[in-house]
Amino acid sequence: MTRTCWSALGGAVGAGAALVAAGCGPEREAPASGPLAGRTVTFSLSVAEEEKPGVQEVLQRFTQASGARVTLVSVAAEDLPQKLKVEVRAGRPTIDLFAQDNLVLRVLVDEDLVEDVSDVPIPDGVLLPMIPERFEGRQYFLPFRPNVQVAYVNRRRFAQAGVAPPKTVEELRAVGRQLKAASGGVARVTLPLAQGAPAAVTIAEWIVGFGGNPLVLNDQGSVQAFEFLRALWAEGLLLKESLLAKYDTQVDFLVGETAWLAPNWPFTSSVLAEQGLLEFFRVYAGWRGPLRGAHVIGGDVLGIPKGVAGPRREAAITLAAFLMGREAQQILVERNGWPSVRADAYATVSPGQRETFAAIQAALKDGWFRPNVPYWSDVSGAMNEAVRRILEHGEPPKPVLDALHERVAAAARRSGSPYPPAPK
Repeated sequence: MTRTCWSALGGAVGAGAALVAAGCGPEREAPASGPLAGRTVTFSLSVAEEEKPGVQEVLQRFTQASGARVTLVSVAAEDLPQKLKVEVRAGRPTIDLFAQDNLVLRVLVDEDLVEDVSDVPIPDGVLLPMIPERFEGRQYFLPFRPNVQVAYVNRRRFAQAGVAPPKTVEELRAVGRQLKAASGGVARVTLPLAQGAPAAVTIAEWIVGFGGNPLVLNDQGSVQAFEFLRALWAEGLLLKESLLAKYDTQVDFLVGETAWLAPNWPFTSSVLAEQGLLEFFRVYAGWRGPLRGAHVIGGDVLGIPKGVAGPRREAAITLAAFLMGREAQQILVERNGWPSVRADAYATVSPGQRETFAAIQAALKDGWFRPNVPYWSDVSGAMNEAVRRILEHGEPPKPVLDALHERVAAAARRSGSPYPPAPK
């Protein structure tokens, strides 16, 4: 059996810095047999504390099958590019395989920090839409852990109000009115609009659902999406707590019955199940915009740092193949409640979680990958500002979005990216 350790590494550490193990027990001997016996793979993955046991179980299975020992390190998504830049340019990468947020990939390719893995076969069973985008025709990243938001409904409160979960934005407006009436004039819907990524994810989904392009931000679909949201806000159908709503506070709002309807990431189901509350909520894919359903696909993909070659690359590819396989994906579904890149990973899901994973699969069918452009942070900032000005302060959408569009266009020009973006 292998030892799996979690190390905290700064993003700008020197190339020769040693790995510092945190919380590892006594080292045990690696198996003497297996195709990779005697080798060690350093794998970077950032997860929540409660998710680590599931990951460790997967890596122990890998060790049993391969003989390789795995050392886990945790480098934050925002720190990984700088760490790799230092190490790769010094010719001394310390990481063999990493899992990275699928929105922070462009810089790794542009800075030549990641190996081309076009020659690595993706296992049978991996869903085609889950395969990461190519850059200049080359595959630099491999599928690992998708994530997508679903919607949580308070069954009892909806039954009391005599409403069904909304499946379109028009139904959302009607349901919001009925929930408000049933609760004595208090809104009962929270959208994740907290500053930063939560608001950017929500707004991107609304814009795409209305047929707009978040990179443009002032096209017809974008304007219509904000006009609709502004109307919901002005009518008092969205709780003001939406401005604080994100992955953890949404759980609190649901448990405390502040919100009777709230989109959130599927880990919510695991938290509710641990508290014995999941049965009181219905979980479904959520609502569609006028033109399409749109769910931002988040999560992590796998990559190999530039310069990892020979036996190290072979071991990294073997681990990547195992992580994409059914056994590993099934464990991560069962133990961590993670969505999977494979449809066959859900076979042994517990009865209490089946509704959640059905909702996940339905949402992934309407999945939308945020474009890997170097100016995405400017787009995110613009969408956040639009939320504050249009919803919170009541400014008319079109002038605000016209001004923010110009800001995004300027950011694109500074980055050297073609703009406006080509339609997909």
